[in-house]
Amino acid sequence: MVTAVLVPFAIFAGVSATAFFAFFSFWSSFNKRATAKVASLSDQLDRAGITLGAQEIVLTSLGAVAIVWISLLLILHPTPLISMLLLPIIAGLGAFGFYGYLKFATRRRLGAFVAQLEPATLLMAGGLRVGLGVRQAMALVIDELPDPARYEFRRVIGHTNLGASIHDAMDYMAARMPSHETLMLTRVLRVQSETGGDLARILDQLAETIKGRRQVQRKISSLTAEGRMSAWVLMAIPLGLGFFIATTQQTMAAALWYTLIGHVVLGIVLGLEIGAYLWLKMLLRIDV
Repeated sequence: MVTAVLVPFAIFAGVSATAFFAFFSFWSSFNKRATAKVASLSDQLDRAGITLGAQEIVLTSLGAVAIVWISLLLILHPTPLISMLLLPIIAGLGAFGFYGYLKFATRRRLGAFVAQLEPATLLMAGGLRVGLGVRQAMALVIDELPDPARYEFRRVIGHTNLGASIHDAMDYMAARMPSHETLMLTRVLRVQSETGGDLARILDQLAETIKGRRQVQRKISSLTAEGRMSAWVLMAIPLGLGFFIATTQQTMAAALWYTLIGHVVLGIVLGLEIGAYLWLKMLLRIDV
């Protein structure tokens, strides 16, 4: 009798111990990967100009996923299996949307920075002509140009104040704001410091090169504008059709929202939409 009573407790203790030791054995690897992911996310947020910390973003995202999941459960009343499948789907869509916005913000800030490199290079060249050093010429950029150039060149000056060389600080800026133009500016400064020459004239030529590259990029953007608009129209047609069905065909809308086959159809449509977006994005991508 006593043995029969102790069997459930023994099973619980065994399962708990197994789970604890399994968690402990994988904790070091999991913690290392999680730390690397958080550090990478922090770098991406810094590159995009987002002031929130990585931990705040993660906690906010988890809370938003939980709220959306609970709201859908209360509205749709799905089966237990569909309820369990909805959680990873919502989490995946949330992560996809967040990283999409992060890439958009990074691309927008990087584009603004590259657009400011031409006047920044000309300002540095003008400062060198009147006898200023490279560091003092960069201070002109901080005084004359808005963000993000002001912020990035201020960080370069800040690194030199901490003891780093101007070339190492520029290399760090090129890694933080990756572009062909930033890499050219960094290499020009480093090569000129080793070989000598008229740096002001070299910077003027670099400004002309950056201007020419931006003209080519604007021409490519204008030539691909029709293709991008066609892609957005093709992406919007299923959404518009779904909205039309939801407002005019109540029976069909109910079948889509409240039946298993409807959920499967919506999942297939969503997957095709994402696949079409990625495919069209790849077709319209031109590297310069």
